[in-house]
Amino acid sequence: MQTDSTSTDTRKRNNKYFTNHHKKRKLFTIEPGMTGFLCTCNFNEKGCITDAYKLLNQFADEDAMSKRVEEPKVSDASDTLDKKEDKSSSDFDKEEDISTALEKEIDELRTKSEIPLYSRRFQVVDTNVKNMIFIKSTLPKPLELVTKIVTELDATKKQCTRYLLRLLPIEVVCKAYMDDIRTKANVLLEEYFSQEPKTFSIVFNRHSNNSIKRNEIIEDLAEIISKKNPGNKADLKNPEIAVVVEVIRGLCLLSIAPNYYKFKKYNLIEICNSTKNKESEIKGDESEIKDDETEKDEIKNP
Repeated sequence: MQTDSTSTDTRKRNNKYFTNHHKKRKLFTIEPGMTGFLCTCNFNEKGCITDAYKLLNQFADEDAMSKRVEEPKVSDASDTLDKKEDKSSSDFDKEEDISTALEKEIDELRTKSEIPLYSRRFQVVDTNVKNMIFIKSTLPKPLELVTKIVTELDATKKQCTRYLLRLLPIEVVCKAYMDDIRTKANVLLEEYFSQEPKTFSIVFNRHSNNSIKRNEIIEDLAEIISKKNPGNKADLKNPEIAVVVEVIRGLCLLSIAPNYYKFKKYNLIEICNSTKNKESEIKGDESEIKDDETEKDEIKNP
């Protein structure tokens, strides 16, 4: 009797473990409504995640610091009086300032460590597709951060990633149904195509999904863009903006990518490779992820 009771308790604990483990995995899966960054790699996903965290945090911190520096400093009479204080008093204040700064830094680190994973500035979530990583972000404009990254890499040619290949800013994640895609795309494209006329291309990538019709999604998005401004024209070779559609299983990820071919389809390794000739801006490069279930297409002039 005792043995049966022990085995029953063991089974209950194991079932509880697997149930909690399943819930945890489900919590960190890409879902509609998210925004962030789509990363691709060649087989080393852990290295890709490390590269992505390091790069995104570096540029996000630099951006935050530059905004603080640009804030106007308010001066008043108290500033003038402070400058006339005795040197001994100012030395004492400096020691206090250093101590206060250290305490503040420790408090900030402690606060960051206590932030729930799902509320952090950058958090990896599962796409259920090999070699494709999604970094969920709380930043309101992922495109702004990626633009800073690719612009600097293009100027310096300094390679700062080893396993992370492509880095796409994802502004919309929705279900892979045409009605949902049209609704979300209509709102997103309003911001980029309703003002001055622009040249554009639509890039379609499909991963582990056979239900979405390639021609339908390309034609529908082209129609939406044309209605935003009749002056918008398709251009395959050198579009001002590429609308990149990544269909991953049951989800559709929409990305706005200015200078898509100039920045080597946002392949960070290729951007830093200064020996590439101009033809690589149009042709696909070999370092991108290969998948038998991936299809690519672009819109032609309607």
